[in-house]
Amino acid sequence: MKKLIIATAILTAFIAPQVYAQSGNFKGFSVGLGVNLANTHVDVTTGTTTRSVSDSDSNLALQVQYNTALSEAFLLGFGATANLGDLKSGKFGNNQTNLNDAYSLYLAPSYAFNNTWLGYAKLAYLNATVKNGSGVGIKFDNGLGYGIGAQMLFDKNWFGQVEYMSNDYSEKTLTSDKVKLKNDVFTLSAGYKF
Repeated sequence: MKKLIIATAILTAFIAPQVYAQSGNFKGFSVGLGVNLANTHVDVTTGTTTRSVSDSDSNLALQVQYNTALSEAFLLGFGATANLGDLKSGKFGNNQTNLNDAYSLYLAPSYAFNNTWLGYAKLAYLNATVKNGSGVGIKFDNGLGYGIGAQMLFDKNWFGQVEYMSNDYSEKTLTSDKVKLKNDVFTLSAGYKF
């Protein structure tokens, strides 16, 4: 019995720091740069007629985040993203529309599966502008995005991240038209945790 107690105490001494290290490895401030692969969809409704356009495009995105550990495996992330470039959102006739100045503020509840892998869900507040070829823009705010992702630590500081987001922006009225914006974004990122 005494040997069992000693063995349990030794095992606990080795396991406890490793279990805490699961969330501890991911907590703190981080910054990342990623490539967005997006499909953007715009609906314009005039009366009972709806015209729809969509386009696929890519751009770069910057992410800043702070993770706080809630337990041995659970964390909560607070962060922001900003698109570093426009995304094509389709053509109305010969007039190309683009998604500009997109950014988000988000919460990301996370789970550390082990010392190097983290899975998370994300809920985001969205803001963006859609501009046509002549520079006329419609500002979309109060949008809602949700998604999932995974992060892998390569060492103590460097990480890779993969994420999928579904973004639904608030409907806007422009003269007699109602404009709706939505996009789905797949992002591959690399980052540094301080």
